Amino acid sequence: MSKKSSINVLFHSHYNHAKMGGQKSLLALIDNLDRKRIKPYLVIPNDGDLRLLAEKIGVEVLIKSVPGFKPINFFKLKNVRDQFVDYINENNIKLIHSDNVKFSYFSSFVAKKAKIKSIYHARVTSWRKYDKQMEGRIDKIIGISEATKVRFKSLAVSDKYTIIYNGVDCEKFNENYDKYEVRGKLEIEKDKKILVFVGQIKKTKGLGDIIDAINILPNSKEIKLYVLGSEPQQGMKQEFIEMIDKYKLNSVINFVGQKSNVNEWLQAADVVLFPSHEGAEGMGRVPFEAMATSTPVIATNISGVNEAVNSDVGILVEQESPEQLAEAITKLLNDEELYNRLATNGRKRALELFDIKVHAKNMMDLFEEMVNENEN
Repeated sequence: MSKKSSINVLFHSHYNHAKMGGQKSLLALIDNLDRKRIKPYLVIPNDGDLRLLAEKIGVEVLIKSVPGFKPINFFKLKNVRDQFVDYINENNIKLIHSDNVKFSYFSSFVAKKAKIKSIYHARVTSWRKYDKQMEGRIDKIIGISEATKVRFKSLAVSDKYTIIYNGVDCEKFNENYDKYEVRGKLEIEKDKKILVFVGQIKKTKGLGDIIDAINILPNSKEIKLYVLGSEPQQGMKQEFIEMIDKYKLNSVINFVGQKSNVNEWLQAADVVLFPSHEGAEGMGRVPFEAMATSTPVIATNISGVNEAVNSDVGILVEQESPEQLAEAITKLLNDEELYNRLATNGRKRALELFDIKVHAKNMMDLFEEMVNENEN
C-alpha cells in the first residue's frame, strides 16, 4: 500500500502582521496542523512580521499583492491570477484558504483556473463588500459561529457553510499559575482588583462603555484597568484619553499597548472585559482565552459572543450599557462563590470547545474531505 501524502494548502492573508485576532488564529491553526496530513503555505500582500512568525514555524511564505478590483487593473489582475496558478501547480497545492472576503473572491478565480477548491473563513458577523459576489463562487465557507452565517443572503450558502470554532492554545493560556507571581513579573499592583481589556482601541470594541462604567463604580479607587491593544488609526485613542481626564481616572486606567504575552495579562486579571458592539465580532478570541486561564469574563450579549459566553462561564450584559457593566463588575468581584464557579466552568468549556487541537483537527478533517470530493 502506498503511503498517503500530505495535502498542500495555501493560506492567503490580507494582512502582513499578527496584531489582530484573525491573524493570531491563523498562526495558531498553522502551528498545530499535523504536517503528515496538511502542509501549509502562506501568501501575504507585503513583507511584515507575519512572514517572520510563519517562517519560524516552518512555513514557506510567498509575498504577492493583489491589485484593486477596477477595470483599469484587469490585465494586472489576470497576470497576478496566473502567477498564483503557477505557484499552486509548482507546489501541488490542493486548496486555497482566505479569511478576507476580497481575497476570497479573487481566490475563487485562481481556484477555478487551477482546478482546485477555495475556502472563505468568515470571522465577523457584519456584511462585507464582495460578500454577494463571493457567495456564488467560493466552494466552502467556514464560519466561526452561527452568527456569521446571517450576513450571507444566498440560499446556496447553506450547502457551503460549516461552523468550526476558533481555537486557543490551552497549554499556553493555562490555569496553572500564581496570580500574584504573574503580577510581580508584569510589575503591576498586587493589592488592587485588576480588570483587563484586550482589543483594538476603537468605539465598537466598547472601551468607552468600560470607562463610563468605572466612573460610576463606588469603589473605583480599588480597581485598576489595563488596556492592551493598538489604534487601528492614529488619533482614535484621544477620545478615550479625554474621557479619562474628564472623569479624573488617570490613576485607574492604563494603556499599555500591544502585548505578545497576552496570556500573562489574562492570568494577572481578576476579570476580563469584552464589551464589543453588534457586528464588531464573529465570536472573538479574548473570551475563550480568558476561559482557558480560568479568569471570568464579562461580555456583551451580541451575536457570536453569546455563543462562546453563557451564564455558566461568564456574565453577559447589553451592549452600550455602562450601568449593567458596572453592576456585573461589582457582582463578580464581591461574590466569591459565583467567581469560582465561572472560573472552573470557563476552563472546562475552553478545553471542550475552544482548544486549538480540536480546532486544528476539525480543519484538517474538512480539508481532507474537500480534496477527496474533488478527486473522486
